[in-house]
Amino acid sequence: MVKKNYKANKKFHNKDRTCWNCPAAKLKGNVDFRGCGQSRKIMSARGDEHIMIECKRRPELGRYEPTITFEQCPQWEKTKYGHLLKNMRIMILGIDGYLGWTLALKLAKLGCRISGIDNYTRRNCVKERGSHSVVPIVSMEERLKAARKVLGVDIEFREMDIRDRKKLKKFLQKEQPEAIVHYAEIPSAPYSMIDAKHAIEVQNNNVLGTLGLLWLMKDIVPNTSLIKLGTFGEYGTPLTGRPLFEGIFPSDAILKWDNREWSLGGELTPRDPISFYHVSKVQGTFNVYEAAKYWWLRSYDVMQGIIYGVHTDEVAAGPNLRTRYDVDEFFGTVVNRFVAQTIMGLPITVYGTGEQIRAFIALEDAIECMIRLIASPPEPGQYDVVNQVTGLHKLNDLAETVAKVAKKFGINTQIQRLENPRIEAEVHPLEVESTKLPDLGFRPKVSLEKEITRIFELLTQPEIKKRIEEKAHLFIPKTTWSGERKESEVLEVYEPGTKKKKGYKGILHQPQK
Repeated sequence: MVKKNYKANKKFHNKDRTCWNCPAAKLKGNVDFRGCGQSRKIMSARGDEHIMIECKRRPELGRYEPTITFEQCPQWEKTKYGHLLKNMRIMILGIDGYLGWTLALKLAKLGCRISGIDNYTRRNCVKERGSHSVVPIVSMEERLKAARKVLGVDIEFREMDIRDRKKLKKFLQKEQPEAIVHYAEIPSAPYSMIDAKHAIEVQNNNVLGTLGLLWLMKDIVPNTSLIKLGTFGEYGTPLTGRPLFEGIFPSDAILKWDNREWSLGGELTPRDPISFYHVSKVQGTFNVYEAAKYWWLRSYDVMQGIIYGVHTDEVAAGPNLRTRYDVDEFFGTVVNRFVAQTIMGLPITVYGTGEQIRAFIALEDAIECMIRLIASPPEPGQYDVVNQVTGLHKLNDLAETVAKVAKKFGINTQIQRLENPRIEAEVHPLEVESTKLPDLGFRPKVSLEKEITRIFELLTQPEIKKRIEEKAHLFIPKTTWSGERKESEVLEVYEPGTKKKKGYKGILHQPQK
């Protein structure tokens, strides 16, 4: 890991942001963003005019210049995540999911007014593939009751498809959210590669759902910030070793060719998606980018590493508050699946060489990142990208770590290499820039071993172990990127700790603590 010199942020990192960033501000000046949202150049149609706003929350202020800071404004309260808008109205799309439910509880406990939608696509997709969440989850009705009883919070929920624009329009008009978190996408590369039907449904839901949402935001809540979940899979793994900047080339990036050079500063960095699912995420990126440019919408696009883990204080507060946990080949992310295999006494399966390097972040850290982004809205017309990652790990190194933690629970395991069902580079460099979230005060709190230990503590409970056993036959992949349906062959089985480290090491650029 490469660390840069860095001066620690003050606790209230967003205290100097002004009404210009606040979703309660209504623009009244003659502002022209046609120069492109990325330039952040705000040009008045006449040089002698000022940018003026009115505040939805403080109408007594009348019309004024947007110079009041979050620290000065009584509507912004101090929290451990920085200043947060009092009783902030936040809508979570995909609120029933692994991340959506977890974030909803955390925000509600902070005093935010939470609303959300879901049509249970994740539950239905998992059921369709013959699996279930190995951590039992109750119905949304029971979840909402538990949230009220155990945590003392109320959440406004509507069952609906994000593509049902008529229903979504009414809900947006009713709730008037000041931030929207977009988790309402089908999040599985293998699921998108099963056949034409699944590939089309993934892209239909993900691309058209997001596009329809943007048009509704334009008409109903144009000052609301959109925090959209992207993925590191949008970038791919550049074999040249080109660094993965945070979605946009830095100002000093230069393209040299044919004895000439050009500035790339401010342009979107290349995307190289690795499945039809990831193609849908790239299309969403471009749609959000264009909407910010055309309509002054503001958005964070979160290029998130692979999530793993089970813990936040809220989901651990009661059995009916737990979030889902999948272990099948389609929805079981790699660390989560490795632990489940180990508990069943099965070898940990890595694909191909196991030298693939991927970005990761624990559930608890990921939720904190999202809260800090919500608390620090972009400017009108600003599309910004953050790389949400706390570690880069090779898959075979992850397997070794899981095997190491397993010994603490009296479990010995082996590691096996399988024929890779995916079309991907198995040996490659990976260099990642991630500095924007630290600028918002984020510091990782959960180590890889700590969260893996938490997973073992939960999954070794008898009821959950039994549910894993029922679906253990779904660990081994049968969906291939070539379109064939076949079970991957075993290439090698070995004992943990017997392999020498080789190949590339991931390089993560983050500030020093």
